[in-house]
This record gives sequence, structure tokens and C-alpha cells, in this order.
Amino acid sequence: MPQKKTQRHKTKYKDQKNTDRAILEEIIRVDHAGEFGATRIYDGQIAVFGTKSKIGKTIKHMADQEQEHIETFEKLILNHRVRPTALLPVWNVAGYFLGAATAMMGEKAAMACTVAVEKVIGEHYHKQLSLLKGDH
Repeated sequence: MPQKKTQRHKTKYKDQKNTDRAILEEIIRVDHAGEFGATRIYDGQIAVFGTKSKIGKTIKHMADQEQEHIETFEKLILNHRVRPTALLPVWNVAGYFLGAATAMMGEKAAMACTVAVEKVIGEHYHKQLSLLKGDH
């Protein structure tokens, strides 16, 4: 009888370890995709506004911060051997298009897009923190 109990705990631990790994991979993969998409949005906006205008300088500053984020997630992908999302080519084109399109609509549209994306990313990170803390 004690043998079964010990075996059950080993199985539970192994399953928990696999679950933890799956959660880690999902978080890194999703966050990397989000940060990559955000960098492409900024690239599209910069292509329209340039970097000399006031709005262009603001967006360039935000893009530089975003570049630090994507570099962090690229390191995490390598260090934890996580497969990036297969949708990166889609994010590449869609993010750039969204950035360029909103910039062509004007400064207000471009900033509204940026604020909305950053808000969603912030909410997403908050949910992930709750999940990791066990507050879900």
C-alpha cells in the first residue's frame, strides 16, 4: 500500500513539473509575440512619421523601450529553449501594417493604437502575474 502512495506522489510531481514547464513556455511564447508585434507597430509608425518630428521622436523613444523588451524575451526564448510562435510572420506584416495605417490616419490615431496595445499588454502581464502567484 505505501508503494502506491509513493508512486502517486512521484507521478503528481512529474505532472506538476510538466505543467509548470508548459505554463513557462506559453508565457514566454505569447509575451515574445506581443512584444514583437509592438515593435512592428512602432516600425510602421516610424516609417510614416519619420524620427525628426515631435511625434516621430516620441514614437522612436517608445520603440527603443520596446526593443529592450523584445531583446529580453529573445534571451528567454534561447535560455529556456522555447519555440517562438509560428505566427511571427503574421505579426511581422500585421503589426507593421497596423502601425503604418494608424500613422497615416494621423497622430491621434497612431497614439490611440499605441495606448490600446500597451493597455492590453499591461492587463495581460497582470493576469500572468496572478496566475504565477496562484491568485487565479
